[in-house]
Amino acid sequence: MTGYRIRPASESDGPALYELWQGLRQHNATVDRRVIPAPVAESEFIVDFREVLARPRSAAFVAAVDTSLAGFIAGTIERNLPDRLPAEHATVGYLWVEERFRRQGIARALFAEVTGWARSQNGVSHFEMAVLSADDAAAGFWRSIGFSPFIERLWAPLGGAEEDA
Repeated sequence: MTGYRIRPASESDGPALYELWQGLRQHNATVDRRVIPAPVAESEFIVDFREVLARPRSAAFVAAVDTSLAGFIAGTIERNLPDRLPAEHATVGYLWVEERFRRQGIARALFAEVTGWARSQNGVSHFEMAVLSADDAAAGFWRSIGFSPFIERLWAPLGGAEEDA
């Protein structure tokens, strides 16, 4: 493989990131049928992406291979519930590496970059994030870099337990 370079995402990455993000959304919908991607036009994505880039407590990084993007990560700082300290934690909202670029260290390099950014945020000492419970590969990756189960998020239809989950 040609080498990759991790760098901060820029507005000009928007169209390519939209395509990668669509791949992530399709993957999640395939892993668990309860994930139903809402229709989001590229123009809507670009507007939201610009807002993410403008937020001081958010960061996005891409893995560039030659002239294309192999993957991306997005992180943010979130407030904890008022009864838990510390007051804030870092979270990874999205991490995606295209299939043909996997198993080459790109996801780890992207996470290292967002970790460096998170360390620079005052009052932040740890990550918390959600992972689809049916995505064994994703959970395995996160565990391999030091994550462990913390709070389990459960799901139920409004009709109750008798409805098919």
